[in-house]
Amino acid sequence: MQEILFPEFNCKKNINLTISEIKHLGLVRSEENLQKLLELYDEIDDIDLKREIVSSIGRQKNYKIIFDFIKNHVYNCGFMDVVYQMYRTCLYKSKTNNEFKDLGTEIKAHFNNEVLDKMYDYFVYKQSRISKKNRVLKYQKPILLRGNNVETLNKIDENSVQLIFTSPPYYNAKIYSNYHSYKDYLNDMFQSLKACHRVLEDGRFIIMNVSPVISKRPGREFESIRYSIHFDFHNILSKAGFYFVDEIQWIKPESSVKNRNGGYQQTRMPLSYKPNCINESIMVYRKNAPFLLDKNIAMYDKSFANDEKFDSSNCWYIAPATNKITLRFFQKNCAGAF
Repeated sequence: MQEILFPEFNCKKNINLTISEIKHLGLVRSEENLQKLLELYDEIDDIDLKREIVSSIGRQKNYKIIFDFIKNHVYNCGFMDVVYQMYRTCLYKSKTNNEFKDLGTEIKAHFNNEVLDKMYDYFVYKQSRISKKNRVLKYQKPILLRGNNVETLNKIDENSVQLIFTSPPYYNAKIYSNYHSYKDYLNDMFQSLKACHRVLEDGRFIIMNVSPVISKRPGREFESIRYSIHFDFHNILSKAGFYFVDEIQWIKPESSVKNRNGGYQQTRMPLSYKPNCINESIMVYRKNAPFLLDKNIAMYDKSFANDEKFDSSNCWYIAPATNKITLRFFQKNCAGAF
């Protein structure tokens, strides 16, 4: 590779350097380029440029200068994005240098940050070189599980399910859902989510359709309670070992939902306003895994791709189905039941 030099280089005259130019400067390992990058770091305030400067410094070969640079700047650089780049350098240079390994450990402990934790997990997984095993799907036909979901899920092998899409019981809103308290309800849901976590393959998605629920008044003189189920589910999903990816809003026609603004229409008093709830949350979470989604995608060929039609936003306008799925469908299509 031809060495990239800037003979007339002066930091104050090159503040308008682009990310691409900084990358080119970092690609060539030389003492001269390293010195220019160090000077640029002190002169430039733009966060994106600063990140690229740190990344380019990390590509250089003078370990002592790079080590001293990170040690002297990582705790006072002011931006976590810059810290991540410095920590990244420590991770990769730790493969051949214990000083960087120790410094990386100090940085991770000092900031106690979830992104640094994930960076470390990804790095360790990548270095482990786990052998790829032939993937065999045990469950290739529909199966109906009958009974308590925690008990029936225990009959399924660990890490054998590729997707979970479910709508949990809405706290005491249906006759099949009867809990002594909201605390009991959330605890039961957590037990179910732990069972889901066990059977789901690493890095796979669990998708939940939930919405707030309002309790009936025990009497005219008492107030009803509206439960923010979708907010509380985030906490128990995280506790069960999943992390948040996206939230999709299912938007239904207003005519299909219960009218809640009758009182307001009568009084026109602002405090009595209640909107008609035409949306439900579709919460998309992924099982924690020390690798990128690309690993799961690579398991499929192009024939698995969807057609060209898709919803490009996180608002899906879908009218509720008018016909319910019957047990007859399951009896006809399911291979068996536990």
